Amino acid sequence: MQMHFIFSDNVTLLFDFWTVQTLAGLVLSFMVVLLLTVLYELSKVWKSNLLTQVIQTLPVTPDSALCPPLISDTESSDSLLTPDPLFPGETPTPPVRFVSSTCRWWLLHSFLALLHTAQVFLGYSLMLCVMTYNAAIFIAVILGSALGYYVAFPFLSKYPKPHSL
Repeated sequence: MQMHFIFSDNVTLLFDFWTVQTLAGLVLSFMVVLLLTVLYELSKVWKSNLLTQVIQTLPVTPDSALCPPLISDTESSDSLLTPDPLFPGETPTPPVRFVSSTCRWWLLHSFLALLHTAQVFLGYSLMLCVMTYNAAIFIAVILGSALGYYVAFPFLSKYPKPHSL
């Protein structure tokens, strides 16, 4: 394997079935890699905006358990108070009501984890494409990154960011 960039229309990308041997195949592979890189840049902005939503829905009260059981309005919360045998001097606390924002947080957090996994997969795949040392594929990744950032940047201001990535 060569360890320098070459201009060639003979390259294998990621898998054996993605073998390019013609100029038309190289142009098609260039476009696919360019679009994957644009998608990668868009996913970074999408992840940042989703992270903002996750942080904004984060349950901050110590009472908010992770989707606790729902107490119906017909039940009296006073009848559910039981003294804690370990701490007899403390006032018992009523059970926590179901908090829909807590479940929304878990849903957003799960989706964020899936998006992060897809982003890591895509990033490493693009890195492996660059490691073929094919100059056209390298240029496709660079141009795709620039184009993706240019397209995605306006969406970055959709939500105010209380965090930094």
